[in-house]
Amino acid sequence: MSKSTCTVTINGKAIKANVGDTLIDAGLGGRLVIPHDCCSGQCETCRVRVLSGQIDDMGTREKDTVLGCLSVLEGDAEIAYDPVPLVKTTKGTVESIRPIKDGYLEVRVKTVRPVPWLPGQYLRATFAGYPPRDYSPTTPLNLDAEENVLVFHIKVYPDSIVSSKLGTEIAKGHAVKLRGPFGNAFLRRQQNPILLTSTGTGFAPIWSIAVAASLGQTGREIRIIAGSRTRDGIYMRDAVRWLQGRGIPITLTAGDGDDETVRKARPHELVGQLTPDHVVYSAGAPSHVDAMREIALGAGATFYADPFFVAEEESGLLALAGNLIRKASAPFTSASAG
Repeated sequence: MSKSTCTVTINGKAIKANVGDTLIDAGLGGRLVIPHDCCSGQCETCRVRVLSGQIDDMGTREKDTVLGCLSVLEGDAEIAYDPVPLVKTTKGTVESIRPIKDGYLEVRVKTVRPVPWLPGQYLRATFAGYPPRDYSPTTPLNLDAEENVLVFHIKVYPDSIVSSKLGTEIAKGHAVKLRGPFGNAFLRRQQNPILLTSTGTGFAPIWSIAVAASLGQTGREIRIIAGSRTRDGIYMRDAVRWLQGRGIPITLTAGDGDDETVRKARPHELVGQLTPDHVVYSAGAPSHVDAMREIALGAGATFYADPFFVAEEESGLLALAGNLIRKASAPFTSASAG
């Protein structure tokens, strides 16, 4: 017996689909790609607006939005999503690696062609011979942007497969493959007040949003809360000075804060009153993003999430095999890269 069919309209285009299809599968069946990445409900790239119709959100609904990778059609429906740059693969090389604080690096990658991305999105970076990692491109802390150069803030984890090799085995001239952009937590053209919150290197996408909104959306109210586990992890002093110079309030927090320049609190504890007019962007530790999600949605605000999940590290035979492969590997080529 054939499946029941329905019509789903995506950004104004009507296509036939099967009842029970996920929104992403329904789109692909009609040759329409809804932006997506992990397809497991973590990355939020596929969050879409439900305009009407019969959709089982599978517990992913936030206001009028659902995740396209998990939500399934129960009948005719209409959905929409904001346009984003097309996902592409591009070659590049490491241009520079410099410490910006103990345990934190600024990595610059020179690309063979421009890589379009929206403030708040992320890219998948694969350093030749190493597994891929997701990083958020950002504005340089001192705003010295270069053409076709992407800037990343990366926390170094001792004994990790990738970050611990930056500056040693991965150095200037190392080949990099970049794929993206991904992510739904990007700056929109609105005038609603913005609250930006982060922990750790979640400041990277938050900083890029703040700069773009300040320079390109004049008069928009912006407030920032940036947290770190300890004061030693507060690496964004240059950015703080620039923001304060433009009259943008930023609060720094840390577990060992002095309650003078750095508050001894968690970012979500300092949010204050939100209204349904607010747009909240949160990036960093999943626990921080979850806490902010509850606060923002509880106030009726619009919420965009960019949780940073620490990559699982290989062990035992997998790690040994990976090391052998890396020792034998030559710089890669990619047919899809420019």
